[in-house]
Amino acid sequence: MSWILRAPFVFSGSVIWSAVNAVVRRRAARGRVRLPVRVISVGNIQAGGAGKTPVVAFIAREALARGMKVCILTRGYGGAWEKRGGVLRPEDAAPEPSVCGDEPALLHELAPGAWIAVGADRAAAFQKVSGLEKFDLAILDDGFQHWRLERDLDIVLVTGARPWQRLHRECRCALRHAGLVCFTKDAAPLKNFQSVRVSFSLPPVERKRIWLVSGVADAAHVAKTAVQAGYVVEREICSGDHARYSREEVLHISGAAASRGCRVAVTGKDWVKWRALGVKHGDVEVLEPVVEIAEGRDAWNQKLWA
Repeated sequence: MSWILRAPFVFSGSVIWSAVNAVVRRRAARGRVRLPVRVISVGNIQAGGAGKTPVVAFIAREALARGMKVCILTRGYGGAWEKRGGVLRPEDAAPEPSVCGDEPALLHELAPGAWIAVGADRAAAFQKVSGLEKFDLAILDDGFQHWRLERDLDIVLVTGARPWQRLHRECRCALRHAGLVCFTKDAAPLKNFQSVRVSFSLPPVERKRIWLVSGVADAAHVAKTAVQAGYVVEREICSGDHARYSREEVLHISGAAASRGCRVAVTGKDWVKWRALGVKHGDVEVLEPVVEIAEGRDAWNQKLWA
């Protein structure tokens, strides 16, 4: 179905979801839980695809470089720990995504030194991890609509996607609740907000031919970033966000790409699942973006680290 035919359904869903969340946000203002550490939340108003995971890892690395003890609180969507909870210690081996979820597994790799507490109940997850270590900072992953926890700073990532192009959880008027709005991808700055822009890029390569496997919310941006870096995308396999793979599927894709003289390239979120199926790092190109504060570094530092 083309985006023109999908647009009315996407827009209707965005309106309904945003209206429900507006009511829930007002009611959730009472009875929030305050953690005994500073809490920075990273979230968005659209349903995925704004770059939360790499930005969470970026903040964790900056905090660790400042000598802080860091804990990331994340849901672990699709993993066994989403319901029962679990903890990844910095020294733990590469985790199984089916247990902890693909995003915690990726964060464990992107932010070495950070503790990762997994579970839909973030307050309970922090209680579990705080019994093992003392922390200076908790980073709440995908936290803008997780109203149960108080936070000291709400960072919201905004792309150029409109409510009829991508499903939205909240309308842009909800940005008045944000402490810092960061514009990513193709977003144009909005009036009355500090101009902080976060960029995602890949190291340049020399016309490397690939089959691109993307199990993320914004596969189109992955392909665009790959082309900008110098990859020649011969085929795209878009599997949907939090895609699951079998070993047979992985071997089939790898063999078919090799027979046509191409390498397989996967996103970081896909890589942790392919690795669990026995794929070696050298067997694929892992396209995990480099995060930079392209504009507004002073405002970023003031909000996060002053």
